[in-house]
Amino acid sequence: MKQLSERYVTLSEVKEILEKQEKQYAKEGKEMLYEQKRAKEHSEKFAKLPARQARELVEKISALSVQLPPEKIIKIADLMPETIDDVRAIFAKERFKYTEEEIKQITDLIAGYK
Repeated sequence: MKQLSERYVTLSEVKEILEKQEKQYAKEGKEMLYEQKRAKEHSEKFAKLPARQARELVEKISALSVQLPPEKIIKIADLMPETIDDVRAIFAKERFKYTEEEIKQITDLIAGYK
């Protein structure tokens, strides 16, 4: 199998992708691999938003004045931190520290999706 591209996706998008894959496999009379089943179970258990809303949240976080790496934006959308300390925990290993105002922008945006 050839890899065509690579991008970060939220757990909600993983769930959506694997549900489509499961339907495709069912049509072909195949069964999902063990790893696919486990990933689907995990995404069903921990995804907090529908895929469409998760993509929308990622876009809105990306549009903020806070310059965040893509993997951190996805992590924020997956975990949906409620407090400033929750957001700081995501960035615990970062060298660059974000201001409380920048983090507040993130938590305010997430509050609109709860």
